[in-house]
Amino acid sequence: MGLAGSAFKDVGKEFPKGTVLFKEGDEGKQMYLINSGEVKLSRKTPQGDVVLARLGFGEFFGEMSVITNKPRTDTAEAVTDCRLNVITKDVLETLVAGKPLVALSILKKLMFRLESAYDLIEDLYVKHIKLDKGK
Repeated sequence: MGLAGSAFKDVGKEFPKGTVLFKEGDEGKQMYLINSGEVKLSRKTPQGDVVLARLGFGEFFGEMSVITNKPRTDTAEAVTDCRLNVITKDVLETLVAGKPLVALSILKKLMFRLESAYDLIEDLYVKHIKLDKGK
């Protein structure tokens, strides 16, 4: 079960293409659920901006700062016109406390993201070892 369903499609707030929803280092007071459109998450590096993800309908983002009370670790920008549900910390806590399936849905998605990050780390490590052996 996901956070979004067809009932969410016509609710939320409109954000035009190009809107920066938050930037790296900002305080995270809310997370977002995508009802329509596409959002890009990116991070600045010494080599330039790196796109971490492109998210669409039913995906959520911005939850890390809301949960940890730490600054944003990336920048979120609307790639297309978007309709997003804006979920504050209080609303998130109420949802999680009152609806265990919402908490489980968030937890599952976070585990999938963590698994993907582990796969990427492994791939980078293997490539690094191969490069070192080639010297």
